[in-house]
Amino acid sequence: MKNSIKSFSKARSRSSKKNKKILSIADKTIIWSEENFKDFKFLFSDSSKLNLEIGFGDGILLFDQSSNNPDESFIGIEVFETGIANTYSKIIKSNLKNLKLIQGDVAQILSKNKSKKIFDLIIILFPDPWPKLKHKKRRLLKSDFFIDLQYLLKKDGKIIIKTDWQDYAEEIIETLNKLEHKYDHICESNDLKEFKTKYEKIALKENRLINKFLIPSIGQSSSK
Repeated sequence: MKNSIKSFSKARSRSSKKNKKILSIADKTIIWSEENFKDFKFLFSDSSKLNLEIGFGDGILLFDQSSNNPDESFIGIEVFETGIANTYSKIIKSNLKNLKLIQGDVAQILSKNKSKKIFDLIIILFPDPWPKLKHKKRRLLKSDFFIDLQYLLKKDGKIIIKTDWQDYAEEIIETLNKLEHKYDHICESNDLKEFKTKYEKIALKENRLINKFLIPSIGQSSSK
């Protein structure tokens, strides 16, 4: 990952004493730190279907998906301790065996990974839009990042992205077109069939359109 500009705010990284205590005694085979992470293959070596959520926030979708799909394996990356600690507590309480977490900067984590073509699905929901003009350079979804994600996808894999920030959606479209990556773009006001995250519920309540991108691995065809 060439871009060293952080896509997250350190001001949001404060954590409670309770969360710090949870993480201090956490099972290190379930939570991996950015420093200890070496390669995705060390988390699940025998999974037939492997899914990744980047920036899983409160972890509600990630936990729901892993609970309801026990034959699949899930990895979640999150930089903030609150989401990591809360999701870890749910994993322990439910005795889930198919979900593992990595805490840290996704850019640094991807730069350390050497495995390729390992994920069936990569999900990024409502990444920080950094709405101020001077902050847009901190947005996560840049050309280099999309290239890194493609290296991670299996032959029939796909990436799902959602944002309710219109100019971020336009920037994603521009970036994907420049890269000549195929994609499907859907604007939806409310899809009753899909699980709703906290930020999606807020966006829909405020009548903001949800921009959804389905990006196949290079070599696949989109429905466009």
